[in-house]
Amino acid sequence: MTHPMSFERRFDDGKYGFFKLMSMVFLTLYIYSLYVLAYSESLNIICHVLLLGAVGFSFLNFIVSKDGFRLDYSFFSLLLFVMYAMMTTFWAPSDEGVMSFIITLIQLFGLYMVVRINIQNEKDFRVVLWAIFVGTIIMCLYTVMYYGIGEIISRISVGLRIGQEINQSNGMGIYCTVLNILSLYYIMFEKKYWCFAALILSTFIMIGAGSRKSFLLMGLALLLLFMFKTNKGVALRFMAVGIVLLIAVYLIVEFADRESNYFLYRIAQIFEVFRDDPASLTDDSLLTRSGMIEYGIELWSENPIFGYGPEQYEYFYSLLHGVRRPPHSTFVQVLVGYGSIGFVLFYGIYAFVYSKLIPMIRRQRRYSILMLTFSVVFLINDVGANMLNNKYLYLFFAIYAGYISITLNDEKGEMTNEISDVGTAIPYQSGTDM
Repeated sequence: MTHPMSFERRFDDGKYGFFKLMSMVFLTLYIYSLYVLAYSESLNIICHVLLLGAVGFSFLNFIVSKDGFRLDYSFFSLLLFVMYAMMTTFWAPSDEGVMSFIITLIQLFGLYMVVRINIQNEKDFRVVLWAIFVGTIIMCLYTVMYYGIGEIISRISVGLRIGQEINQSNGMGIYCTVLNILSLYYIMFEKKYWCFAALILSTFIMIGAGSRKSFLLMGLALLLLFMFKTNKGVALRFMAVGIVLLIAVYLIVEFADRESNYFLYRIAQIFEVFRDDPASLTDDSLLTRSGMIEYGIELWSENPIFGYGPEQYEYFYSLLHGVRRPPHSTFVQVLVGYGSIGFVLFYGIYAFVYSKLIPMIRRQRRYSILMLTFSVVFLINDVGANMLNNKYLYLFFAIYAGYISITLNDEKGEMTNEISDVGTAIPYQSGTDM
C-alpha cells in the first residue's frame, strides 16, 4: 500500500516526442524573451516568433499525441471572462483602445492555453518553472552588464531607479520577487543552497529598481514559506516572523530620511497611506494612485453589475484630467470595465486555485506550498498594479491549473493502486476445506 506523497517525491517525468520537445523549446525561449526582449520595439518581434513556434508545435503535439487536459473551472472562468469582455464593447461609451484591448485578451487566453496544454506531467511543470528562474537571472545579469555595479550603487544612494532604459522598474521588481520566492523554496525545501547566489543577485536588482511593493510582497512570501515549512509550531512561526516584520516596518518608518536614504524613505511612504492625516503622504506617486483608485470605486458604484467596458476607466479619467491613465489597480480595472460579473469570473480563478491548493498542502503534495505562495503574492499585487493585460499573470494562471491537474491525476492513480493492493493482498477464497 502506498503512502501519501512527501515534498521530496516526484511524479512520473514522462518522455518527450519530437513535437513536444520542440513546443517546450520554443515555450522556454519565449519565456526567456519576456524578460529582456519584450520591452524593445525592435526586438519584440522575436518574442512573437517564439510564441508562434510554441503555438504551432503545441498544436501538432496535441493532435499527434492526443494528450488532453483537464477542463477545470479556471479554464471556463477565463474563457467566459474574455467572452464577457467582448460583450461589454457593445455598451462602452468610448471606442478608443477597445478593440486592441480585446485582441490582447484573446492573445493572452491563447498564451494560457499554450502553457496549459504543455504541462502534462511534473517534468513539464519543472521545465516551465526553471525557464522562469533562468529567465529572471538572465534579466538580472543583463541589467548588471548594462549599468555596471558601480552605477547601480550610485543610483541607489541618490534615489534614482534603474530599469527604465531596458525594462520597466516595477516590472523588474515583481520579476525579482518571483525569482526570490523560487530561490527561497529551493533552499528551504530542496536544500539547493547554491540558490543563495540567485537570491543575492535578484535582491540587489530589486533595490536598484526601487520597487517598494516588491519588498512588501517578498516579506509576505517569506512569511508564508516559513509558516508551511513544517506542520509543527505553525502559530509560533507565524508570530515570530510577524514580529520581525513589524519591527522592520517600524524601523523603516521611524528612521527613513529622504536625504540620508531615499530608498528606505520611499518604502516608508507606503505606510503613510494608512494614517488619518493626508498631509503625511508626501510621496506624489502614492497620493496620485490612491486618488485614482478612489475615483475608480466611484465609477464602479454607479454601474456595479455590468461595468463600462474595456479601457473605459482611462476614458473617464481623461475627461477629468485630459490624459488617459489606468487605475494602477487590477481590482479597480476589472470592476470598472466589467462590473461585478467580470470580477466574479476573473477572480473566481483564485477561489478555484485556493480550494484545490489548501487541501493539497494538508496532504503534503510537492510544490503545493510554492503554488499557494505565488497565487497569494499575485493576488495582493493586483491591489496596486495593472495586471489584466500582463503576460506574466496568465502564464501563472496556466501553471496553477497545470499543477492542480497533474496532482489530481497522480492522486487518482495512487488511489487506484491502493485499491489494487488491497484486492491482491486478501484474495477471495470460495468453498470449504475437506
